[in-house]
Amino acid sequence: MAGSGAAKCGFILLDALALVLVAVPAILFRIPGLKLPIYQRGFFCGDESLSYPYKDSTVSSALLYSVGVGLPLILILLTEVTIFAYRRRQDTEYLPPGSFNRCCCDVVIPPLLYQLLKYAAQFFFGFFVTLAVYDISKNVIGRLRPHFFDICQPNFEGFNCTEGGRPVYVEDYECLGDNEHRIEESHRSFPSGHAATSVYCMLYLTLYLQSRWKWGDTAFLRPLMQFIALLLALYTCLSRISDYKHHWSDVLGGAVIGAIIAVLVSVGATDLYRNRNIGTSSHHNSEMVFMEMNPRSTRNKNDGYL
Repeated sequence: MAGSGAAKCGFILLDALALVLVAVPAILFRIPGLKLPIYQRGFFCGDESLSYPYKDSTVSSALLYSVGVGLPLILILLTEVTIFAYRRRQDTEYLPPGSFNRCCCDVVIPPLLYQLLKYAAQFFFGFFVTLAVYDISKNVIGRLRPHFFDICQPNFEGFNCTEGGRPVYVEDYECLGDNEHRIEESHRSFPSGHAATSVYCMLYLTLYLQSRWKWGDTAFLRPLMQFIALLLALYTCLSRISDYKHHWSDVLGGAVIGAIIAVLVSVGATDLYRNRNIGTSSHHNSEMVFMEMNPRSTRNKNDGYL
């Protein structure tokens, strides 16, 4: 038993290390003054898709991260506290089978805190993976944003933009714009980071609510919350096109990245959908306030739990 506990502690430490490792790229790309290499893509002189004016973001990065991270964490907290309180009143097991709520030195973590830390860690793992994927992709691809000409203001003097009646692809150019940060960002259009982040956060929240949240016999409360979450993601995605921050394909690519990671994390890295009987309806028990899909444990409550 001691050996099994030590092995589980080792796995927890490995998971913590993995979480730190996936956070490294996100941190590196956001260190002020650190310039990572970006592929310098060229352009055609008369490319209308790069000729849009620069506009401020409707959804700022600060708003994106505060809502995208804050809303899922708040709803996870409220949901788990409600489930925990209900199950204590019913004298039923809160943690799912196989949970190991001990850390190193055999210190028992309170069940509610254990669940909150677990879901938060799983959420942030997918969050940092999303950031790493789109940050690296942006620099490797180097696609120009729709407002590239407005920000870069390339020096066209001495350029022959047409050759034999055909437009010339310009690779060697100089930007005359005075905002160095915006010039650098104008080379990072694909994929859309806002789209990837918003879709990941809101889709993860939607999948979490689908697995863990049921309020009595109400049929529409959970779908309403899920609809609002997905609508926030959709609004963010569409705003990136109307603000001329991205081409539509950039937004689509970012949304696909966020959706794939959200599904993989929810299904593969969490216990939200393990041991789930898909054909079983959960609406028959009208006394349930909240319900998760995992079966309740019948183990001795003193075996590693508070």
